[in-house]
Amino acid sequence: MRESAAIEATTVHDRVESRRSQREVRRNFWLLIANGASMNSAMTFVSSELVLPAFVQTLTTSSLMVGLAGALMRIGWAWPQVFISRIVEPMPRKMRFFVYAGTCRTLVWALVGVFTMWLGTERPGLLLVVFMICYAVATSFMGITSVPWMDIIGKAVPASDRARMFAVRRLAGSVVSIAVGVVIGYILSERSGLAFPDNYGLLFILSGLGTGFSVVVFALIKEPVKQVPKKRLPLGTHLRNGLRLLRDDANYRRLCVLQFLWAFSMMGSPFYVPYAIQDLQMDVTFVGFFVAVTQFSSISSNVVWAWIGGKKGNHALLAVGTYFLGVSILVPLTVPWVPREMIDPLAILGLSYPIDARIAYYALTFVFSGFAQSGMYTGRMTYILDIAPEDRRPTYTSFMNAFVLPQGVLPIVGGLLVALISYEKMFMVALAFVPMSIWVAGKLTAVKLAEGPGTK
Repeated sequence: MRESAAIEATTVHDRVESRRSQREVRRNFWLLIANGASMNSAMTFVSSELVLPAFVQTLTTSSLMVGLAGALMRIGWAWPQVFISRIVEPMPRKMRFFVYAGTCRTLVWALVGVFTMWLGTERPGLLLVVFMICYAVATSFMGITSVPWMDIIGKAVPASDRARMFAVRRLAGSVVSIAVGVVIGYILSERSGLAFPDNYGLLFILSGLGTGFSVVVFALIKEPVKQVPKKRLPLGTHLRNGLRLLRDDANYRRLCVLQFLWAFSMMGSPFYVPYAIQDLQMDVTFVGFFVAVTQFSSISSNVVWAWIGGKKGNHALLAVGTYFLGVSILVPLTVPWVPREMIDPLAILGLSYPIDARIAYYALTFVFSGFAQSGMYTGRMTYILDIAPEDRRPTYTSFMNAFVLPQGVLPIVGGLLVALISYEKMFMVALAFVPMSIWVAGKLTAVKLAEGPGTK
């Protein structure tokens, strides 16, 4: 009788714990969705491919400076992660570390907004220097938060739910960012009553507010405690272990090579807006329109990515996303053939919204780019969590991100190519790397959710 009662009590306890765990998983799932929506809106206000190129071009005509802003985004985000992963990996709980770095990033964007309003009119050269320094600091804090952020997600969301979580997260973020695109267009237009530099200063402050809110939401997640290494490895050993991953894990090696090729293919993305403003003579107010188009395409694609991830595996998102990347580059190469005339595509629905045919066609760049970035982001995040052993997740993610560090100079190379040849020829160079990217993406293999590392 006693044994039977003990077994029954154990069974009841297990059921209670199982239900509690399921509630926590659901709670964490929706908090991550809210975190994604707020963070995506914050990053849209300071989009490195749409808003910041237009801002930098207001301060200088140098294509190198436009490229430098894009380079700082990649380098600042990538460089701290190898060093931070060594510190973070032995920590049973990593949330406090995330909150500290996220708060610092919030404060930096608020300062950028204040400096912009203060220096923009009278000392634009000094503002450009201050902005570049602050932007480098802000992106570095973004890189610092990425390591604990990925590890907490890996612990808080079961492997079977990750593709759906990232897809819904992107969906929520894209919905909010469409509204942000409308706000950006209004703030940069004459209707807002805000002139330079107050208009951009306000965008930067709004980004800081969005970042702060996203940190607060993420901090509400109940972080599970998992087994971790008991001590911090010496830096040399940590670096050698990270480099060995390229030798030992074939899927990890292919994913890193794919990232490298992507970087060349995306070299021209920071120049889509400057090309539209400078060569195609489009008004700066269309930046908000392009933001909304990009985010709307992300919304449209997320249902597709969730289905592909569930049916074909997370690795399939990377290949399909690369195809869309190639198409997005073809649009700016072919836009000069489109005649400059007004069209009214909504007239068939009884609505009237005349728009320049060239602008409408050029918006397809951001449609396909939105599809590509959504698929590549979701696929990359879910696939690295699939192949990384639980106790080595920070090392896997940080070294994968650190391997893109040399590619951070590519936007500067793009700026040099624009100065030496032209926008169109630089886009052709970027397009040349797409076929190889597609080939490497096709070599990635599916990983069963119960497995740890990828194919050896």
